[in-house]
Amino acid sequence: MKNTAVEEPAVLSEIDSANNLVELFLKRADEKGDQPFLGAKREGGWQTISWRETAEQVCLLAENLRGLGLKDGDRVCLVSENRPEWCIADLAIMAAGCVTVPAYITNTERDHVHILDNSGARAVIVSTEKLLRPL
Repeated sequence: MKNTAVEEPAVLSEIDSANNLVELFLKRADEKGDQPFLGAKREGGWQTISWRETAEQVCLLAENLRGLGLKDGDRVCLVSENRPEWCIADLAIMAAGCVTVPAYITNTERDHVHILDNSGARAVIVSTEKLLRPL
């Protein structure tokens, strides 16, 4: 049995020394490499995404968000079910220096318009074409 009391200070120190959540995630991804990080049940079985693959996807999406012209502090609406891609998109939005504006997948078109108008979101990430229709 591990003595978590000994490990806790190191973890807390690591958290305290990180400048932001993305930095902490990327550091952990470097350490964990090909170990599973996120998983989803697809095609009848569980499929996982490694820490490394997740970090690569986060960085690629962040670069693309910046390539679209988004700048630090810009808001990006995220409409998605609970799935690995939600986590990847959220981390990428933060990595791009932007702010996530989460929206429920059950929102009506009127709800989405209200959120988009009041949040000032400059972009929207939607997980499926079906969820795009009410936007």
